[in-house]
Amino acid sequence: MTRWFKLLLVAALALITLVAQPGAAQAQELRPATDDHGLIETLEPAPPLPDGYFTVHGLYADVRAHPDDARVAHRLADHAAVAVPEIAARLGVGAGRPMIITLAHQARDFSALQPGHPPDWADGTAWPHRSLIFLRAPRLRPGTSDPLEQVLDHEIVHVLLGQAFGPRPVPRWLQEGLAQVVAGEYGPETIQTIARGSLGGGLLGLEDIERGFPVDAVRANLAYAQSADLIAFLTERHGDEVIPALVAQLAAGRPMPAAFRAVTGDDAQALDRAWRARLNDSPLRWTALAQGEVWLGLSSFGLFFGFLGARRRNRDRLARWDEEEALRDATLRGVSGWSMPGR
Repeated sequence: MTRWFKLLLVAALALITLVAQPGAAQAQELRPATDDHGLIETLEPAPPLPDGYFTVHGLYADVRAHPDDARVAHRLADHAAVAVPEIAARLGVGAGRPMIITLAHQARDFSALQPGHPPDWADGTAWPHRSLIFLRAPRLRPGTSDPLEQVLDHEIVHVLLGQAFGPRPVPRWLQEGLAQVVAGEYGPETIQTIARGSLGGGLLGLEDIERGFPVDAVRANLAYAQSADLIAFLTERHGDEVIPALVAQLAAGRPMPAAFRAVTGDDAQALDRAWRARLNDSPLRWTALAQGEVWLGLSSFGLFFGFLGARRRNRDRLARWDEEEALRDATLRGVSGWSMPGR
């Protein structure tokens, strides 16, 4: 990609991003963990189940559901029997005490059965110190593409990390980053969110996500995406064993800079520079920005760029696309070990 072409493309994308970002932030909903750290003494007891609910008992989790959702309940129980010990092993933590998964039959049940107040839009919540997970039944999730098992994996990560950290709060970037990667939610949409963010208010640094996630929805969405990418980056750079080691360091109370140095050998500043340089310089950024709604906006520039096209540039572009495709495949393969079977 020549320098002038790249500059023109950046200018065009920056303009399109101003329009595209709000819609994108709404489409990719934020999913904060409902962590009961610090609230365990003030939370009310979980209300009793409505009449008619039954329980599917399992080794690692019991699933409570309405008879109309019996098939889904048994499916989730079978999934939890495999997922809980496998996710625990990948995080390097214990499986903890058995979880209680409640599959809400009605929308009012999803809120009424919890010991606290969940977000109205959430598909699932976790209360780690009570070993509770709440999920919406499939009929209450119209228009969503995430399988319910994927939502369950996300919440299992929150429960396991919360119990492993005990009285200490789990860093938001760690629990949300790991939950996305383990549940198989890290992929092209994550990269697109990061690409849009790099053209908007700029990428967040390690210190930014360590302090907490922004209140602004667009920047918070970027924090979620970057947290997942940081987990992927650490795994690519240091192997699968880096995550259990990092979890152990942070669960023991080590500050984030000290934990990173102990696990990776790099200080936090050097790690932050390498991570953000990868995000800024990766051709994946340009590939992602050329997809979806951004590509539709770029189509208006097609005549202009087509007029300036030449055979030599086309050959170069094809070669570059081959390289980018290979790098994208390598990146996603690098974190595939964190995906659950069948994803």
